[in-house]
Amino acid sequence: MGMPTTTHPTPREPPGVTEPKKFRASDNSARSNTQSRPKSSNRFGRKTSAGGLAVLGLVALYAFARPAITQRTGWDLPDLKVNSAGQVVSAKPDTVTKPAESQSSQPKPSADPSLRYGLLRDTGNERYVSPAGLMYTPGSAEGHRIEHVRRHVEDDPGRPGNHGVFDGGIEGALQTIDRAYGKAKTNQRTTKQEDDGRTIYTVDMGMRVGYVGGRDGGRKRNPVARRVMLVLEGNRVITAYPKE
Repeated sequence: MGMPTTTHPTPREPPGVTEPKKFRASDNSARSNTQSRPKSSNRFGRKTSAGGLAVLGLVALYAFARPAITQRTGWDLPDLKVNSAGQVVSAKPDTVTKPAESQSSQPKPSADPSLRYGLLRDTGNERYVSPAGLMYTPGSAEGHRIEHVRRHVEDDPGRPGNHGVFDGGIEGALQTIDRAYGKAKTNQRTTKQEDDGRTIYTVDMGMRVGYVGGRDGGRKRNPVARRVMLVLEGNRVITAYPKE
């Protein structure tokens, strides 16, 4: 009769104890990639702050106001933008240039050789008529009203007080005076006075037409002139010059 076979029971793990999983290199690699992954950021590479929003607001306001400022002052302001790093940079050269003369849109003088300065029609006896109907005749200390206007196309730094200087030379001055007369006749941004048979118009042109020179203008660093003083007898020009 054979020996009885003894059966040993398989040991069981205590409750709550599980067999550890086998370590895999891929698990460690995955964790490493997760830890090294950069935190999400906004388009400027940094968290948006209140200061950053303020800068963006100021840049947007500047971009909106820039065309009007350029038109009124004649300054060539830089075009600003925000780059991908959140920095405010200039889209143009860093220098801000102030043109010696306004680049406002004015009609070019005619090439007609019969017109003086390409603008004035000779009616005889040294009398000239502008396209707007203004008459330039002999007179004034300079001998002719045109020569009097010519004094106001160059600065006279030693002259006491203010000395208005038109942009664009004598041609530009004559064109600006015609435009001022057109506004005056329709009472556009114009004040009017009568003095001993003369009509005195002060016309706000709404843009740069020259600058203020002379001693006082020089002390103030030659401020931009946007108005035109026009003195007439009927349609005859007595004087005209730009003022602040």
